[in-house]
Amino acid sequence: MPDKVDRRIQRTRQSLQDALITLILEKGYEAVTVQDVIDRANVGRATFYAHFQDKEDLLLSEFEQLSAQFNQHIETQGLNGTDLWSLSRFMFIHAGDYYRIYKAAVGKQSGQIMQVHLRKYLTKLIEECFQPQWSRQQNNIIPLEIVIHHLVSSLLSLLTWWLDHNMPHSPERMAEIYQQLTQPGMDVILGQK
Repeated sequence: MPDKVDRRIQRTRQSLQDALITLILEKGYEAVTVQDVIDRANVGRATFYAHFQDKEDLLLSEFEQLSAQFNQHIETQGLNGTDLWSLSRFMFIHAGDYYRIYKAAVGKQSGQIMQVHLRKYLTKLIEECFQPQWSRQQNNIIPLEIVIHHLVSSLLSLLTWWLDHNMPHSPERMAEIYQQLTQPGMDVILGQK
């Protein structure tokens, strides 16, 4: 019996998450109301509030699932502590695999809330990638915090452009573009050129 209840809870939560993503893509995060989500998912108000506090909580639950999947893939592929270019490549691949969710989360229709969480998440990942190289440097002219901010901002900007333009290039090509745009500056900063 508990397994049946768990599946029902999962289905209800998934239905609400799917409804929110669809509505964000249709009319933007700010315009979506809890009532819109309830109507689209065909559930009652009490059911919604039994699972989520508000639409922000619902959206963040989707982010938590995405980041858990991303982390699991990083671990299974042995990408922990990997280089920035492999991480950015996987970010584009993951965004391509979960296109609708990422487009709703970071595309022009998204709200700032998800972008803030994604920025924090990417900052942590990129800092973990970049920290070993940075620690070996003697002449760090630019503070690490600024370098990380630049790398994350560039990645998010390209990711947003790619999603808003319906992925005109492959994830691999976008990762190459990111590397081509950022590596020359990183080489100078790290004293490799």
